[in-house]
Parts: sequence; C-alpha cells; structure tokens
Amino acid sequence: YVPGDFDPEAKYPLLVYLHGSGQDDRALFSTPVIEEGFIVVAPNGRGTSNCFATPEALVDIREAIDDVRKNYPIDDQKIILSGFSMGGYGVYRTFYEYPGMFNALAILSGHPDLASKWGVENPVNFLDEELIRIFSDVPVFIYHGKQDLNCPYELTLQFVNLLEKNNRNIVFLTDAHAGHDAMNAQIREKYFRWLKEVFPD
Repeated sequence: YVPGDFDPEAKYPLLVYLHGSGQDDRALFSTPVIEEGFIVVAPNGRGTSNCFATPEALVDIREAIDDVRKNYPIDDQKIILSGFSMGGYGVYRTFYEYPGMFNALAILSGHPDLASKWGVENPVNFLDEELIRIFSDVPVFIYHGKQDLNCPYELTLQFVNLLEKNNRNIVFLTDAHAGHDAMNAQIREKYFRWLKEVFPD
C-alpha cells in the first residue's frame, strides 16, 4: 500500500502487516490501514498455519522489507511490525529473529505460544521470562478481545504482565465483549493514533 499523495522526495514510515491463519497477503485489502503517511507491506506467510516461524516465512518477511526499502523512500528508524492472530505470533517470532530491524510492534489478538500449540518445528514460547526481555526497549501496542476463543485473552494478559516488569512503553487495550475479531471503531482509532505518535518528530 502506497499513500495516494505519495511524494518520492519524502521519507515514509513502513508498516509491516502479518496476516492471520487461513489468510494470505491479500488480507491487507480488507484490513483498515492508514491512508495518509504510511507505506504498508504484507508478506505472505507461505502457509495457512506456519505461524511465520518457518525459515522460509522469516526469509520472505526480510526480503519483502528489503525490497520495499530498495524501491521506496523508507525511514529506517520508523519500521513497525504488526500482525493479527497467527500474525500476532509472527510479530513475536520475527522480532526475536530480527530485533534490530523494527522500531515498534503491534500485536492484535495474538498468541505468545502458538507455534508450540500447532506443532510447528522449533517453536518458541514467548511467555518465557528470559525471552520477554528482548522486548524491553521497543514500543509495543497490544489489543485483545476478552471473549477470544481462538487465541485466549489470558495468555496475552500473562505476556503483558511479564513485559511490564521491563518495559513501560506499552499500550494494552481490550474489549470486554469482543472475541477473535477486528478492533471496534473506537479502539481502531486509538491504534491509528498510536501509529502516528509512536515516533516523535
């Protein structure tokens, strides 16, 4: 996604969006994105249930970002990694593999131990307190519906409680009535505001 008012002389933040299980990169077309000020790329996970944890998926993410940086004026200090559901676990795992590439993270209805649950080879459980420390110095936005039956809310709450011991730059929003759904309009507006404000000028 490239803004309609794209200026090749400007520098743009890059939003990397990882799709959910059963979807592919085309999920971006049905996912609300900021129309102004961001370039967005949605890599394909190369499988509906691989959690973005396979070597091929991780290489695809890196190559997609490298390609966008090569062809568009990206601000390398403003790269946000985001993902929904399986893509939420993909955010955890991709940041774990490539910590220096991203400047902020957004995890939407994710699952911190999904690769173990789905039997993906070489899983990583991000409820491990030692691993959580890698997220200490990065701004994090987390959303999760409390009625979520696909990716239990309680696991995200556990992750947030552990992360808060080392990271004060967290926005954690919930919806008491939502399941495994997209954000409602009010929370989405707060998410968009966070995207715009996470990098001070």
